[in-house]
Amino acid sequence: MTLCLETDSVGANDRVDWWRERTAALFGAEYSIDPGRKSPFSIRLNVAQAAPLVVFSCHGSVHHAVRKCDAGEHPSIVAHLQLQGHSTVRTEGKEVLVGPGVLTFNRVSESSDLRFHEDYRQVCAVLPESAFDLEFDNLSSLSGAVMTTDSGIAALLADHLHSLAKHPEALDQESPAMEIASYTIGLLRATARALTNQDIPEHRGLRSYHLGRIKRFVLAHLHHPGLSVEFISAALDLSARYIHRLFEEEAQPLMRWVMKQRLERAREQLAQPGNRMSVAQTGYAWGFNDHAHFSRSFRKEFGYAPRDARAKAEAAASD
Repeated sequence: MTLCLETDSVGANDRVDWWRERTAALFGAEYSIDPGRKSPFSIRLNVAQAAPLVVFSCHGSVHHAVRKCDAGEHPSIVAHLQLQGHSTVRTEGKEVLVGPGVLTFNRVSESSDLRFHEDYRQVCAVLPESAFDLEFDNLSSLSGAVMTTDSGIAALLADHLHSLAKHPEALDQESPAMEIASYTIGLLRATARALTNQDIPEHRGLRSYHLGRIKRFVLAHLHHPGLSVEFISAALDLSARYIHRLFEEEAQPLMRWVMKQRLERAREQLAQPGNRMSVAQTGYAWGFNDHAHFSRSFRKEFGYAPRDARAKAEAAASD
């Protein structure tokens, strides 16, 4: 996905409110904005996204922005690469002055405070904290950490982010976008670990992130009889081919894993003393819309019929 927002398309007196509304919709957070009085408030923002990665380039005028809500259930980390101008970033009690050629990492938090002292240009990459695979103490030390980008891994990351900002369309093409996002996440993780002096474990990256997304979604929708690769693909904006590829290294193909999860939960429910649902109702509750198919699958998985599991639970309840 790519998107461009530009305040110059709006009347000068309406720009601050317009920008606050757009950024709240885009980033899921509301900011108070003080544009100062030197010149009309002006920002141009280009956004490219290949979940979970978001990259945006921005150039704008002097202003002060303060986040007005918390980081939500899935807090993120932002890597800021300053290309022009100076800004002060304050979060979690830390304050950093950032100038051209400087890279800094910051956790998105309730107290995030950004002050742009002059006209500026920057490129930012945003990732969920979980994608960095860092311990809590390392996450805290990462926030406010600063690197110059004249050599080493910081230079590699800076060059790559600058290139992505110039060619955001690369993240609009599904197959290459996945590979590009994976490479970018790897650079971000390696740079973060260099800053926190933490060894890099076996790489999990994008594959691990999307496997987790898929499994969480499946477990929340086991009751849905229409749960399928196509259903998951549409809900999570992933291609069916990519989903199948993710599960090639798992112990079971996706839909076999889905079947096992449904059967395990049906068995647990049938085994509950005092459960008043019939065998057929239990099957329906866990996504089986055909009683005979449920019974056959249950027997194949556990070696006995679902009615036997129910009878055992009823006998236990009557003792």
